[in-house]
Amino acid sequence: MDEQRVTGEVKKVAGQVEGAVGDLTGGKETKAEGQATELRGTVENLVGQAKDAVRDVAGQASQVAGPAGDAAREALRTARERLPRADDAYRRGNEAVRGHVEAAPIGALLAAAGVGYLLGVLIHGRD
Repeated sequence: MDEQRVTGEVKKVAGQVEGAVGDLTGGKETKAEGQATELRGTVENLVGQAKDAVRDVAGQASQVAGPAGDAAREALRTARERLPRADDAYRRGNEAVRGHVEAAPIGALLAAAGVGYLLGVLIHGRD
């Protein structure tokens, strides 16, 4: 299990607790900070899940024999070489977005929901 899954889940739960404390005490700032922490934890957990999925696929591909297995192993080797760049990009993006999410957590949540909805419509089309 990737470390980011664990730390992400811890941050998510800590954010939920902080948000609940803000609700109980009426502290809007505490509640907003809790929501931002929860969102960061969720994102970090998802990145960890993605890394775990890549590792699982890599393990399965290493067991495939023949030309297809060779191609899969080569693709995974290339992906592994580029993974540190993806992790760095995630960190830079997280730092860039963090201030906006902390300042307006509800707006960030609504924007993320809107993007998710639009992606769903684009991928699945309208029925």
